[in-house]
Amino acid sequence: MRVPTVADLMQREFVALPPDASLLAARRTMQLARLRHLFVADESRLVGIVSYRDLQDALLAELEARDAITRLDALGARTLREAMVPAPYVARPDTPADEAARRMLSLHLGCLPVCEGAGGDARLVGLLAESDLLRAAWRR
Repeated sequence: MRVPTVADLMQREFVALPPDASLLAARRTMQLARLRHLFVADESRLVGIVSYRDLQDALLAELEARDAITRLDALGARTLREAMVPAPYVARPDTPADEAARRMLSLHLGCLPVCEGAGGDARLVGLLAESDLLRAAWRR
């Protein structure tokens, strides 16, 4: 039996925002789309990833540092670039799914961005989430 690859399991529809998007815009997007992870991309080039936890930590840190009058203005001015994890671990479409699963487990990741190409030319093409791996395991 052939071992599935990341391309077999990944989601090809995903949400990404530019690095200069505000934390408030990211929060709204994540809530509306019911996302736990948000890609930060410049055009189609992955520059970072923000988990809901990363976003909450950044928002709370900003709130703690401000008085009540300036809190909302400050949140609108903070960008994803300030909260994202830059240069996240990624998978390639041809990566075996079991290898991707081991990486996610060992690094405690909820998802892996899937990119084609290398270095600065890598293009974001999909998302492999824990739920994709669970769905594949359940079908066997």
